[in-house]
Amino acid sequence: MKTLEYFKLPKLRVQALALLGVLMALDIIISRFTVGTAFLQISFTFITGGLIAKWYGPLWGIPVAFLIDFLTNLMSGQPYIIAFTLVKLLSALIFGIAYYQREKLSWTWITVTVFLQLLLANVILNTYLLSVYNFIPVHSLAVAISSPIVWARVLKSAIMWPIEVVLSYIIFNNKNLEQLRKDAFER
Repeated sequence: MKTLEYFKLPKLRVQALALLGVLMALDIIISRFTVGTAFLQISFTFITGGLIAKWYGPLWGIPVAFLIDFLTNLMSGQPYIIAFTLVKLLSALIFGIAYYQREKLSWTWITVTVFLQLLLANVILNTYLLSVYNFIPVHSLAVAISSPIVWARVLKSAIMWPIEVVLSYIIFNNKNLEQLRKDAFER
């Protein structure tokens, strides 16, 4: 029955809803500070996304990820492409299932979760979508392996993997943030 708790919508009190709004605003602000080119962007939104996933679970995390992605895209002036939003929702689902209702996250748990998210969302799906929407032929595995966009995204993920793991471990296991969560959800 513990599995069903992952998909139980937690009730939000005013404090928890306000905290969710703050995390959403922080995510939107942090997303404005990306580094890199159109194909290779480095951002630290995984921190706010991970906190939302850990505190609110996949059922709040997925619609919140959709709303954040939509608002961020609206403010950027770029055309809205639903396929990229679906990749963002997949990331929210992965983090929500892995982090929700876990007071302490181990190095191994975070390492595997971040690896899966980077592999599925960033390396495979986002690379494929970037190639489709930018008319870069990556139609077979042989062509994909020799494509510079694939290697750039693999390199980016390889660089970000240890950074995300270390920062996630430090931030998600922070006692002060855990106290903030308890204040918002339990009092």
